[in-house]
Amino acid sequence: MKRIPHHLPSFLLWMFVFYFLSERSIFRYQHIGAGVDLGLFENLFYNLVHKAEAVTSIGIDGNLHHYFADHINWYIYPLSLLYGIFPFVETLLFFQSFVLSLPILILPLYKKDTFHQWTYPLLYGLFLPIYWIQIFDFHPEVIWIPLFFLFNYFWKQKSPFWILFFILSLFAKEECALVWIVFSLVKSKSQKKESLWIGVVSFVYFLFCIFLLSELRSPTLSSQVPAHWERYQNPITALQNLHLFPYLFLFLNLPFLFIQFKNKLILCLAPYLLYSLLSSYEVNKTPFTHHIFIAVPIIIMSFLEVMDRLSYKSKLLFGGTTLLVSTALFFCFGPFSKSFSYKKEYMNPGVSTKDVATLRNLFPNKSVVSNVPQYLSNRSEVQFYLPNRDYSADYFVFYQFQNQSPPVALPKEYKWEMVIENHIQIYKHKEN
Repeated sequence: MKRIPHHLPSFLLWMFVFYFLSERSIFRYQHIGAGVDLGLFENLFYNLVHKAEAVTSIGIDGNLHHYFADHINWYIYPLSLLYGIFPFVETLLFFQSFVLSLPILILPLYKKDTFHQWTYPLLYGLFLPIYWIQIFDFHPEVIWIPLFFLFNYFWKQKSPFWILFFILSLFAKEECALVWIVFSLVKSKSQKKESLWIGVVSFVYFLFCIFLLSELRSPTLSSQVPAHWERYQNPITALQNLHLFPYLFLFLNLPFLFIQFKNKLILCLAPYLLYSLLSSYEVNKTPFTHHIFIAVPIIIMSFLEVMDRLSYKSKLLFGGTTLLVSTALFFCFGPFSKSFSYKKEYMNPGVSTKDVATLRNLFPNKSVVSNVPQYLSNRSEVQFYLPNRDYSADYFVFYQFQNQSPPVALPKEYKWEMVIENHIQIYKHKEN
């Protein structure tokens, strides 16, 4: 019973953040504001449940492919079981909200003091990246965040459970192995044996991931290099987009006053820093996408470890200042501000929620190509519509947003079939 008051503040904060993340992302989905990746994963889980194949036709080149040709994330298999029981997109959004908010309950486990009970959970709850990750579709690799916190907890306790959470976190995404390789180097002096083991296992696993990514690429492609390699083949474009990087750096680090840079643990983000700088794609250089997932627990843990070394007066000073800065950033750029993405075009508040049910019930078990494939992904084959391409899907479904014209370059293989509610255009393949 004595532990209840200790965990009550973090539990109440967790309930609020979990509800808020869930409600906002579901609101966005129901108002036709969800991103394509949400459809990618539902289509993947649908095929795992109904065909026992980890394939999807959304992503990479728009053709049917094994998901491991895109990324290596073993959590798609247990998540497909969850989707099989509750076959709704909302299930995925609830799960991601739970995962992102879970560290609020983990942080009080570290120490029984006021900072771990109140301040640190609140700092995490105010950290804008977790809101941007949730709004930016669904991505199972975010499970890395609570797993790293749990690994670090048991590592400090010198409990063998750290091995379990190290392995579990390694399976979240191929790039996690790079973090662990650097971690092994950072800790090589203090815990030589354990660090060496972590480094070797991570390096071998990373090579295995590269092998899978290459081998599972479509044999029809001219190059069998891993997916997304093209992002790093144009250094000129990478330099041209370099002006975006300061936003990434500031939004990730400013809430903690850059105190975390006094901790060597922050070096684990060196690989993330490099591929963010070298990428020619904007999504790798902004804080407003899911790609920042890898940095979240490392930045926060680096900050907490530095704070733990400070005197009580210094801790009060820096703790109060970080709370003040985090609160200001949250209200200026966070969910309640006009600058936050879902306050603009992404939320589409004027769109009827009936449209979601209409789209998801269109032509069950038929193949579809659409400009909103994330709303027709509860079937085996669904593709993202791009002009000037040939398609063989049974139907072409075009969702016409407000102030948007019908498709100018209508695929030549299709003929007009019908219109629903004056803005859902249906075209049928001429050979069907």
